Amino acid sequence: MHTIERQPSRTPLADSKRPNWFSRAWTTLADRRAAWLFVGPPLVLLVILIAYPTYHLFRLALSRYALAFMTEPEFVGLDNFVLLLEDRAFIGSISNTLLLSVGAVLLEFVLGLALALLLSETLRGTWLAKPLLIIPLMIPAVVVGLNFRLIFDTFGPLNGLLALLHLPAVDWLGTPTMARLSVVLTDVWQWSSFIFLILFSALNAIPPQIIDAARVDGASGWKMFIYITWPMIVPAAAVALTFRFIDALKLFDIVYMLTYGGPASYTEVVSLYIYRTAFRFGQLGYAASMGVVLLIFSSIAVLVVLRILRIERRLGWE
Repeated sequence: MHTIERQPSRTPLADSKRPNWFSRAWTTLADRRAAWLFVGPPLVLLVILIAYPTYHLFRLALSRYALAFMTEPEFVGLDNFVLLLEDRAFIGSISNTLLLSVGAVLLEFVLGLALALLLSETLRGTWLAKPLLIIPLMIPAVVVGLNFRLIFDTFGPLNGLLALLHLPAVDWLGTPTMARLSVVLTDVWQWSSFIFLILFSALNAIPPQIIDAARVDGASGWKMFIYITWPMIVPAAAVALTFRFIDALKLFDIVYMLTYGGPASYTEVVSLYIYRTAFRFGQLGYAASMGVVLLIFSSIAVLVVLRILRIERRLGWE
């Protein structure tokens, strides 16, 4: 009589002790070559588009290079950066950039948050308002600046509206305060939709069960926003503020078309001053040193914003 030998049962613990052939196979030479085949082209493109231009920027920043003489760049060390410390126009352009950027981004965030909260409710007409809010993002900044220059003109439609209301006309682009306000309002008109899109998506990602439970418990709209809605959309708000502030520091197109830095350089931002120095006065080396300072200044400003908003902890990067 034949006896049947029982096979030992396979337990999860026994399976866990088995060698992971998949992880071992991944370390084979063929798979590593395949990985580099996918990673290699993006790395090469990154080096071409970022690393080399950055190296060339720093190389020019340490040189004296004038287009008028058409000579080879002459190495001068840190002379360009020493001149920047004495350049009041450059220091003024930095303060203008900070003032306009912070003012515009704060207004854009408040308006974008308000629109996101309003359109997240089931109200009539929201289906039409949502696509309309995307339109400003699709219009080039140069076109936006030119259109608003016509709107803010002394004989433009805005002053015409004030005349209908029996109010005095305003010199929107001729006085320092109103010129700065015009730049900020123009930027707010175009980029508030960017904040709105991010915050609106974050609001729609909140589980409806949490909102329904808060309403059943009798939470008011303000308490629901403070204790439920806002804490859950803070990571998205931090991302929106960071990206928008980075972009606002590079403000150029709207200022170029709207005021060209005037009146009396009260709206001259760093990007516009670099453009004038490089292509109007032909001082490429000096302009490159300004670009390096703007790069370092932007990096420090973004790091400060990230630290204040604690974005790394909110996104779980730490």
